[in-house]
Amino acid sequence: MMWQTPKTDWAWRSETEGDFFEYTDYNRIKGNIEYLKELAKEVYLPFSIIDMGNDKTRSDYPYADEINTLADNLEIIVENTYPVSIGTKTVYEDNGKFIGYADLNRIESATLNIYNNLNRIKAGKFRLSFRFGARRMRI
Repeated sequence: MMWQTPKTDWAWRSETEGDFFEYTDYNRIKGNIEYLKELAKEVYLPFSIIDMGNDKTRSDYPYADEINTLADNLEIIVENTYPVSIGTKTVYEDNGKFIGYADLNRIESATLNIYNNLNRIKAGKFRLSFRFGARRMRI
């Protein structure tokens, strides 16, 4: 699992132009949330997030509950690390409206913000170097 740069400039231009949410976008967001959980584990105590299942393929399309799980997991990460505003979560329902550009920008911007903050915290952690007998150890 690798970090992928989030898309934070989702936009609608017209009925035929603009950004379209595809399975690769879902997989990127899902993968970034999983990456943030592992990064947070290095800085804070371990915690669990809701299982997001397998990656999507070209023939798959995320359902409302899967989109809701992405947002729920983002909130879980914030609750278990440090307080940061990630905006107001929209709850999606089956056969209702699909995730919009504003919510995609909110989710992806939040993942980027959390990623940057966790990396700053990780880089700022102090490490003490001391000697046990003849060996030098870093903790």
